[in-house]
Amino acid sequence: MGFKEGMCPKCHELLQVPEDRERILCMFCGQEIETAEAVRALAEHNRIVAESVPCMDIYGEVKEDFLSMLEKIEDPMKGFKKQTYETTFQDYYNRNRYIFEALEKAYCVAEDKEAFLAQAAADFVGRAQEGMSTITKKSQRADQQLKNNMAMVVYILPAIAAYKGSSSQALPEQMVALWNETFENTNIKTSTFELINAGFKRRFCYITTAVCESLGKPDDCYELNLLRDYRDGYLMERPEGEALVQEYYDIAPTIVKRIGRRSDAGTIYQGIYDQYLKPCIRLIEEGDQAACQQVYTDMVQTLKETYFLTERVKSHRERQAS
Repeated sequence: MGFKEGMCPKCHELLQVPEDRERILCMFCGQEIETAEAVRALAEHNRIVAESVPCMDIYGEVKEDFLSMLEKIEDPMKGFKKQTYETTFQDYYNRNRYIFEALEKAYCVAEDKEAFLAQAAADFVGRAQEGMSTITKKSQRADQQLKNNMAMVVYILPAIAAYKGSSSQALPEQMVALWNETFENTNIKTSTFELINAGFKRRFCYITTAVCESLGKPDDCYELNLLRDYRDGYLMERPEGEALVQEYYDIAPTIVKRIGRRSDAGTIYQGIYDQYLKPCIRLIEEGDQAACQQVYTDMVQTLKETYFLTERVKSHRERQAS
């Protein structure tokens, strides 16, 4: 059996790669990797190192463009629809690919890779924090934070991940950790284009889907389709309704995960169905769309307070109120 030199694309350790194997387990991190990818990773690493360009010089060339990515997304909901998201995302990725390529090069030649990632994440979140500090009205700050969260989850983080470099997973993780620590009432997660785009097949009805599944109802059941059509039609046609849907997209996945970890999840979902979804369905059937919107709004806000906000945020609010 012959061997070739390679580099694990996950942990960046040097490996001896069997020539007759398509996939192997890295002896350092235990991750399964393609042997061809390991060989390419080493070749790319050697090429970048041979160029002898200092890490921060590479980063400096695109730093301003990287930090302004958030500012350039004025309306993250505009292209976030089943018919347009894939094209909108690909256009966004292609326009910014040179940034991700430079970040990857800087990461590969950095002597302290963790320090570089921490610096890039701190720079990005710091710029976002500066932008938020210019907004004085509390309601406007909340609206802008919601837009920023959406831009991060739907475009920026998935675009970085889509580059599929050695830093493409670690950098978003650093950014998310610092983002949630910096901005109150925020708990975003890393995401990928593939997962988000696949979600359109289920039409992003996280909570209602989880409720109906707990009650033994299929994904294409009458209740789910009725609520999805109401959300995508009536709510999305109204400014306040679109903002509500945007908030729902932002918090629902975390709410479902937290309920799912509880031993009484079934009871909780039954309560959501009885208190919110069932009345909504009845109101839609009766043609009272506005009343349904109020019930829907109450559901989102109640679930947010109960299952989304962290204990740290709740304690902070209690201290402010006292």
